Amino acid sequence: MSDNRTRLILWTAIIASLSFPVSICTAQNLSIRPKISTSWQVDSNYYLAQELEREVYTYKIQPGLRVNFEAAKSTLMLDYSLDAYYYDDRDSIPPGEQPTDDDDFVGHTLTSEARYQAFDRLLVGFNESFYKTRDPGESDMFSNSIDREKYYINRLTPIVVYDFGPKFTARLQYRRTDINYSSSNIEDSIENRGLFNLVYNFTRRSSMDFEFQYWEKDYDTGTSDYSANQTKLIFKKQLRIFEISAGAGYQNRSFDDSGLDDIDVFTYHLDFDGEGTLANRRTYISLNFEQNFNDQSTGNNYYTATRFILRGGHEFSSKISGDAKASYMIADYEESSRNDDIYEFSGSISYKLARWLTFSVTGGIEERDSNISGLDYDNTYFIGNLEFDYNLGRK
Repeated sequence: MSDNRTRLILWTAIIASLSFPVSICTAQNLSIRPKISTSWQVDSNYYLAQELEREVYTYKIQPGLRVNFEAAKSTLMLDYSLDAYYYDDRDSIPPGEQPTDDDDFVGHTLTSEARYQAFDRLLVGFNESFYKTRDPGESDMFSNSIDREKYYINRLTPIVVYDFGPKFTARLQYRRTDINYSSSNIEDSIENRGLFNLVYNFTRRSSMDFEFQYWEKDYDTGTSDYSANQTKLIFKKQLRIFEISAGAGYQNRSFDDSGLDDIDVFTYHLDFDGEGTLANRRTYISLNFEQNFNDQSTGNNYYTATRFILRGGHEFSSKISGDAKASYMIADYEESSRNDDIYEFSGSISYKLARWLTFSVTGGIEERDSNISGLDYDNTYFIGNLEFDYNLGRK
């Protein structure tokens, strides 16, 4: 994707967001938050290799702006940051390898949301997200890739919500996802997905959600295109300090390549999210179990991902807070005997130097244990971050 096309997508998203809906121009509230984040990171094994580990420093600068509009029937959020990454090798460069600073780049992060209450029962909306990044996790929530290739990913999602009354609500969404790599030897892809939800509210605090999704994934060259459908039932319950969400269903995926068999998976999730379990609402904890297929692949490398994530944090004082995360994922591949175990543990401490200025330090370790030779890795990292976020006030 050319720089001109990048600018066109960014400006189109901004103009579309600012013009939807028209009544937003008479917003009752306007909030503008300029922000900038600077960080330094050291990775012991930046390229996540089994043998040739390379220690790398990463310097990141992220200036940005967040804007919120609110009116009687409309809301709009626009959040943008420019992400400048610079890399520095700390070890000698292996023969035949490129210096890490060849990966220096300027990325973008843009998200926007617009909502308009057209009638008492009808809500329409639009979501947009655009990233220019080297992080494979942006393309797939269950990513097991270690690629550092630069790519663009753009998601557009119009939404319609109809409230039948106190008991039933229907939601219809269409999402288009474009993934375009700067490198010509990696396939681009387009996904078109429809999502339908019918929610029955038992009470104000409990509901049952019937969800159906259908999508088609089209790749540029060798990887087979596919179509998939997924049906799921999701129960939600709001307790005094916890919100519980439990869902289970089935996904079937059919490939255009006649040499590939259909695959299917029992998909489920179980989420616990809580605040205030300790110390007068100064502690949070969340627990997530989830199983499904990965969506994005090259070379038809699909797997059943079973993932566990535990997060927690505590506000020790008005200035000091701490957070911790532990995650574990099993990637069980469909077309081979490959099976990977991926672990990550991290912890951070944040200190508010001022109401609008926060300094934080984070340390962690990530590891992959595979039954295929050459695919293991481990990496320890440390991050120091200084973040400025100032609210210019509401109008």
